[in-house]
Amino acid sequence: MKTGAVKNKLIYFAFLQSCCIGLMLVGYFGFLQTVNIDVMLGIQFVYTGESGEAQVSAVSKTDDLNQRIQEFMQTVTYTIEPSEKLANGDTITVTALYDADMAVEYHFQPVNTRAEFLVEGLPERYASLAEIPEAYIQESREAAARALKAEGQEPVYGAFLQGKTAGVRDRILWMYQLEDGRYEIVLVPDVNNAQVVNRKAISTQQVYLSSKEQENRDFAGYVRRVFEADCNIEELTESTVPLDTPQD
Repeated sequence: MKTGAVKNKLIYFAFLQSCCIGLMLVGYFGFLQTVNIDVMLGIQFVYTGESGEAQVSAVSKTDDLNQRIQEFMQTVTYTIEPSEKLANGDTITVTALYDADMAVEYHFQPVNTRAEFLVEGLPERYASLAEIPEAYIQESREAAARALKAEGQEPVYGAFLQGKTAGVRDRILWMYQLEDGRYEIVLVPDVNNAQVVNRKAISTQQVYLSSKEQENRDFAGYVRRVFEADCNIEELTESTVPLDTPQD
């Protein structure tokens, strides 16, 4: 009996010991072991602007990580150099900043804290009117007419305004004659190969023709007088999009 009792006690203590070792291993691997965390994991870039003038910021999308890593990654922010005047083909250097105290508390070792990325996918400006698809021009005209509440009315003049200097956006200009005889210009901005009509940024302005421009219906002369200092001007013709025919 005594031998059996001793044997049972040994088995019991061996079981307890194995449980303790198991708990220690779980605690070590779950809470004490240092874990490498790639802080560039899930980084996404947000670009604004066109190639040559673009700006960038960065965020990390890591919704599929466990709670502790997710909590840590929410402290990560990024600095980017350069972050402005970016063009396709440029290289940017991203440095990750994080909560160092939390990293120590959670036994995380942040890795890949500095990395280089290639800038790509930015919209490119058109070199000339000839490169702009006719469908895109037509869409800009329809958007201009809606902005002016002149649906169904043909413009009397149209032109592609290409900015001469940095910061001057490329635009398509449409001029309409209103029912009261006045003329109005509609400017459709951000003309580039993304071919997205930026309806929210469309602007209008009243036309003040000189008496000679009024007499000759010299809309091209007026546009040159107002815009030529900042823009190269290429006129839209009947071959590009229908325009109202000047009256004799």
